[in-house]
Amino acid sequence: MVRFDRTIPPGGEGKITLQVSTKGFQGNMQRKARIFTNDPKHPHVTITMKGEVWAPIRVTPRYVRLRGVSGEKIEEVVHLEREKEEPLTVKLASVSIPDKVEVELVEIAKGRSYELKVRNKLEKETTYGGQVQLTTNYPEKPEIVIRISGYVQAALEVRPKTLSFGRISKKQLQQLQKDGRNVRRPVMVLLNNGNDLEIKNVELRKSLFRAISKKVSPGAVQILVEPVLEKLKDGPNTDCLRILTNQKDREVLEVPISFEVL
Repeated sequence: MVRFDRTIPPGGEGKITLQVSTKGFQGNMQRKARIFTNDPKHPHVTITMKGEVWAPIRVTPRYVRLRGVSGEKIEEVVHLEREKEEPLTVKLASVSIPDKVEVELVEIAKGRSYELKVRNKLEKETTYGGQVQLTTNYPEKPEIVIRISGYVQAALEVRPKTLSFGRISKKQLQQLQKDGRNVRRPVMVLLNNGNDLEIKNVELRKSLFRAISKKVSPGAVQILVEPVLEKLKDGPNTDCLRILTNQKDREVLEVPISFEVL
């Protein structure tokens, strides 16, 4: 928040007050403010506010980000250490997403430091968010809230999960045919924990589209999909791309395709 005197008389003095909220911060902190004036010699001035935010308990990191591949161990450890002489006591109060994460609070040095271990429990591809609430014996900091975000990738994934060519007018479609041009869209198949990915075959249930696969790297294959323009009809044109892989847990991937002619 900023407060300032808008008008300063010649030879007078004005005040600018910067107020910064330190909630959720610890350690070094820096904020800048830019001041604009009608002084031709100094049309704008930048002022900097620096300081150190003292917290009775140092929490590192302040946020838990669980990122990884399904089937692998996904865990992060939060360190809590006292910054004052009084012995520290920390207790686990609540976990908002107990079905998604496992939480363990361990005292490392009696009255001095703790570790909070947060582990992902889900085996499927998903995203989630939540928080862990801790209580302490410090009146300055009776509660600590640690936010959690989780992103679990599938061992084998396809991007995008649905493929849309959008909409096109009949006139535009005819022009594409006349010019001999076509529209292509890529589909990526990614192996997130290995490099032995092979595409055995790609199939389409109808003859409205065609697809060609190309290996980009040992763990990535690109499939280019294009419509067969002369077979598109007025209205929605839909199909399903079936990708057959050598991965036992996901031998078949399916991507719905759509292209609408107006």
